[in-house]
Amino acid sequence: MKRMMSAGLIAAALCLAPLSLAQARETTPAQPHYTLDTKIADIFADPKARDVFGEFFRKRGEAAGQPEASPEDQANTAQIIKNFTPRQLATFPQANLDEDALKALSEALAKVPAPAQHAAH
Repeated sequence: MKRMMSAGLIAAALCLAPLSLAQARETTPAQPHYTLDTKIADIFADPKARDVFGEFFRKRGEAAGQPEASPEDQANTAQIIKNFTPRQLATFPQANLDEDALKALSEALAKVPAPAQHAAH
């Protein structure tokens, strides 16, 4: 009888296990695609992420009273910083990224969905 009851409990547990996994997937938030540890080149490669990144820095510059950079200066800066992550960029004083700014940038980037995968032809 004990052996039959143990087998019944195991079978019940195995039947419930998929439900538990499905519930765990529903309650666990997805990892953001873009983070403070994403290379800036990868952020720039996605137009949505690039817009969020650019708008974030445009607003920071505006708040600091800095004039908007020319397209040439923006392109030069992009070339210089593309191999850094935002977290690495924050180590440079000219980036003007303190902890609060990094948190705000992280939250903004986290809202950008992963780009759609192109179907192979």
